[in-house]
Amino acid sequence: MTTELPIAVIALKINAQTSISNFRRNPDFFASFSFFYKSLLRNMYKHPACIEIKQQDNTIIILWNLNKANVESILAKHKTIHKILRETNKSFTNCPIHYLIVLEAGICNIVQLQYNNKAPAFIMQSDMIERTQKVLSSIGEAKYPHIMFTHDFYKLLPAKIKEKICCPYYFFHICCYSFKPHR
Repeated sequence: MTTELPIAVIALKINAQTSISNFRRNPDFFASFSFFYKSLLRNMYKHPACIEIKQQDNTIIILWNLNKANVESILAKHKTIHKILRETNKSFTNCPIHYLIVLEAGICNIVQLQYNNKAPAFIMQSDMIERTQKVLSSIGEAKYPHIMFTHDFYKLLPAKIKEKICCPYYFFHICCYSFKPHR
């Protein structure tokens, strides 16, 4: 069975502020990251629109069902993520961490394969995760704002939030926006 589902993606890249961001060579970073990730899991899975949370190395991908949450509530999760970051840095002062975040939205084709009656398996076919990872790698290499919205996510935002967003950035032909800097 194949269905189309509007989803949003929150992609996070967690880095050490003062040292290398490698789990094996920096055990303090591993401890900080693990605490942050477990706190994030506990908090995000409570939300009924959270579909899945994936982790690979120091990147975390959170998938949201836009039928169960609007983009404003997903954008508000940034505050929750920042709160978890502050708690992590208070608990693990040997290796404070920071993050880069990219928000993407679009239609995803979901192929549902049912192996048995108890546990259906889902396969998502979309390039949204790949796009967010490309943007994460680009903003991580230079001095860009720590939060970016792709154009598809930006289009769904209400006008009052769009007013706070500044000019576009382009990464691999992917248009992104961020908040205006504070003066």
